[in-house]
Amino acid sequence: MKTALALGLALLPLLFAVLPAYAHSEIEQGDVTIVAGWAVEPPLQGQANAIVLEVTQGGDPATNAFENAEVTIRKGGISKVLDIKPGEEAGAYSADIIPTQLGQYSIEIKGDVAGQDFDGVVEIEDVGDARSLNFPEAGDGGQGVPEDFIEQMRGVITDLTTQVEGARGSSQDARDAAQSAAESAAEVRASADRAYLVGMVGIGAGVAGIAIAVVALRRA
Repeated sequence: MKTALALGLALLPLLFAVLPAYAHSEIEQGDVTIVAGWAVEPPLQGQANAIVLEVTQGGDPATNAFENAEVTIRKGGISKVLDIKPGEEAGAYSADIIPTQLGQYSIEIKGDVAGQDFDGVVEIEDVGDARSLNFPEAGDGGQGVPEDFIEQMRGVITDLTTQVEGARGSSQDARDAAQSAAESAAEVRASADRAYLVGMVGIGAGVAGIAIAVVALRRA
């Protein structure tokens, strides 16, 4: 038991030696020292993060350090003034931010920091690509969707397609029936017109016959 404990203690420094270390950057002017960096490291593109600042004056935490100072984050020629808020611990400050571009960022501090005239720039860790941590990769294995669910969705889509095609067929049948009814109505109207014409001709012939008979009777 003692041997195992001694071996574990001996390997402990080696364990910490292989863990990744993300050092914050430090800038000092007068008796004020500021350590700046990311709250979550490594910082990743598009991931919520924050800029953290630790301020000491003469080795002691500095409170209300940025009341009369401005902290700006820069990426190339683009800059943004940070909304610095005090943390729970004395001398600790932070500002929420989501880095949207890869590469190097820097923090510029200007003004009166804890009574010390301050004007400096400190570079912080590069922002990396979040895709390097993706698993599984987007598009692989149906993006983690179970295969049986995919098959169910395929069946649903097939059923819907069949129903749509059936509806289309029924609609075509209805249009054909309507057209046939219209044609039949047109034929009936044409037949009625012909019958009316024949009837009128017959009536005219009858009237003419009667008139001829009347004339003949008078002559007789």
